[in-house]
Amino acid sequence: MDPLIYILPAYVVARLYIPRASLLDAAYIAALAVWTAKTNILLTLLALPYILAVFVLDRGRLAPYAGFAAAVSYTGIYLVAVGQEAPHLAALGFVMAAAAPATLLPVLDDEGSLGGLFRYLLISAISTSMLISGLALRGTWGDVGNMLLFLAIATELGAVPMYMWVVDVYGRSSPAGLALLASLPKIAAAAALVYLRPAVPQAVSLAVGALSMLVGNLGALTSQDLRRVLAYSTVAHSGFALFAYVLSPGLALALVFADAVGKMALFRQLDGGGSRWEALLLVMNQIGIPPVLGFWPKLYLLLAATHVLGTAAGLFVLANIVMSVPYYIRVFHTLPGGVVGFLHAAVVILALGLVPFAWLSWILSL
Repeated sequence: MDPLIYILPAYVVARLYIPRASLLDAAYIAALAVWTAKTNILLTLLALPYILAVFVLDRGRLAPYAGFAAAVSYTGIYLVAVGQEAPHLAALGFVMAAAAPATLLPVLDDEGSLGGLFRYLLISAISTSMLISGLALRGTWGDVGNMLLFLAIATELGAVPMYMWVVDVYGRSSPAGLALLASLPKIAAAAALVYLRPAVPQAVSLAVGALSMLVGNLGALTSQDLRRVLAYSTVAHSGFALFAYVLSPGLALALVFADAVGKMALFRQLDGGGSRWEALLLVMNQIGIPPVLGFWPKLYLLLAATHVLGTAAGLFVLANIVMSVPYYIRVFHTLPGGVVGFLHAAVVILALGLVPFAWLSWILSL
């Protein structure tokens, strides 16, 4: 808690006098990440997509506030991390981490995004209520409390059976606003999975994960609108993460992390275009093709599922990875072209994929 006491007041005061301050927002996130590196290296790694998010919006009346929303959301994750022994801080952090990026959904002032924001806030209120109830009950009614925590996180991730909100909200909103909504709240939910660690029966997590993979992939294969394709692929990736949760909570976070960075860049490119090599890297990341970031968590999931759960589980995971190839090829051919899109995300995806020894074994040990 100490770093926040020093850094947050200084940031808030500076932000009051500098309304358009992307560099200040990025500096605040970086300072908090560096300060906590010795005690919580996971927060340092998680800062990367939040710094990327500061610069992801380049048009729209609300675009100058993207950095502020990212800073508030990252502060929320910090509170979840330090709130493991203080449930009120964890609950406050979850709300901040999930809701702040959503306020940027109507960045282009379009009616569809406003409708999407209203629907997301309803879902977020439900998931937050379950999370608060779960935290309150975990001490006395452990099973009920843990199940509510798991359902809250699964709802925020967009897993089966609470997945239709993802398709509805993504299908009606502008890609510009979705660049934030499809990435930062997912990382927040996955971080809550690691830090709060709901203890549910393995069969529940495996069943929810397997159904989400299957429903998400089938939905993406049969959808035409690119936003709905990416929405269903989010459902599928939530399934990969919840399936992996019984094997390693850190692996679940790594899967969501890779998908979230890729989704941020994909929606950014869907809105403003980008080069073909960027689109190729992003699609490779989503499928899990080496040498990019998304390859390593998928590979480890395949190996761990086969080793721990058996050959049938490994084949099921492999089948779902293969099922995603046709619709991601369609995404690659449909994304609008351009000179340079969101270069920062493509560089991060490639760089982290080239040096897996710097982060993979450590995050899998969580």
